[in-house]
Amino acid sequence: MKLQKNTLVLIAVALSMTGLVALFEMQVSPKQEAAKEEQQKIFAFNSDRVQFFTVKTPEKILTFERVYATKGGKSSWEMKLPVQAHASQASVDFLLDRLATGKSDRTINTTAAQLPEFGLDQPQATVTVKLDNQETHRLVLGKTDFSGRFLYAQANPPEAPPQNSAQNLPVLLVPFDFKNAVQRPLSEWKKAEAPKTDKPQKPSPTPSPEIQ
Repeated sequence: MKLQKNTLVLIAVALSMTGLVALFEMQVSPKQEAAKEEQQKIFAFNSDRVQFFTVKTPEKILTFERVYATKGGKSSWEMKLPVQAHASQASVDFLLDRLATGKSDRTINTTAAQLPEFGLDQPQATVTVKLDNQETHRLVLGKTDFSGRFLYAQANPPEAPPQNSAQNLPVLLVPFDFKNAVQRPLSEWKKAEAPKTDKPQKPSPTPSPEIQ
């Protein structure tokens, strides 16, 4: 039995819609996912652009500066405060990588009056970085959330508290390993010294027996 003309039209429309959906998934959807991932990133800079950074906690303030052996050559990090010392490359890289690649799980809209609930009025740590174009960025870390997997944080919050306590402020949920990146003893921020090796002492020459 021959299909009616209307049925053929419906089949053609259905096939066209299937093709459009497939095209959307192949082209548009990946772009939207990429844009969503960019929106979730805390900051939009690469770690190699950081030239100077400060870690401030209630107990201490640490400052670090990138130094170059030769212009345009390989760089290393120096601790400037609280003591001058070669910095641990691993500890610095761990923190800067988290800042450059870290993502927020979600954002909570709150007010300045509610910041103490998130531990952001007296933060456990504040990290400030300066880039090679003199641009600065700041991450303020507050309490651990109820799940124990995230920290409450603010990215580039206003320097001064808002005049309007009801003004909306975004609070981020960032990975817990940010705490591990900043809450480390001073010794772990310093470059480990190479172990000293005692040179073997040369045996003293044996005196020749006297000839009788």
